[in-house]
Amino acid sequence: MINETVAVVLGYLIGSIPSAYIIGRLVGKIDLRKEADGRISASVVHKKLGVIPFLLVVVMDVGEGALAVLIAGMLTESLIAVMIAGFAAVVGHNWPVFLKFKGGLGATTTYGVLLALVWWQVLTAAAIAYVLFLIIRKSGLSTAILIIIVSIILFIQKSPLILVVYPFILILLMVLKRFQISRTRPR
Repeated sequence: MINETVAVVLGYLIGSIPSAYIIGRLVGKIDLRKEADGRISASVVHKKLGVIPFLLVVVMDVGEGALAVLIAGMLTESLIAVMIAGFAAVVGHNWPVFLKFKGGLGATTTYGVLLALVWWQVLTAAAIAYVLFLIIRKSGLSTAILIIIVSIILFIQKSPLILVVYPFILILLMVLKRFQISRTRPR
């Protein structure tokens, strides 16, 4: 039980590392909390600082999610504990302790969590979602399609039910964060 608890706490703390904020301060000397809608996200870094800083943030955020799952996997053999640690990493990204609980939406961290758990299913789904993104140009819809495809593949493989629904559980954190932002945005 101690290893599982440590895995979850580490997952949250790793997810709480504010990659976009750090890159914004180091590369652009800007505080992303004071830009646009105040979200700390890769997309804001892209708009304000360009492609290279954006890619750095994406790699860091995906890495946070994957690292949280990989460390949890080293600490415990419990799939549920590993999944909770991944969930905690996304929670940490969305509500980071280091930035007074104001973070991003968690999509890239979710990708990292899923890559560490079911990598080839995510890569397969990502290829399909990317083609659709090129057509529709809606990243949120492409993310939703990726999640659905991953779950369908896991279902077809007869994976444990909790693993089949896990991508939807993670994406609910993004929906919750979007709702929170819309409720707190000045009108």
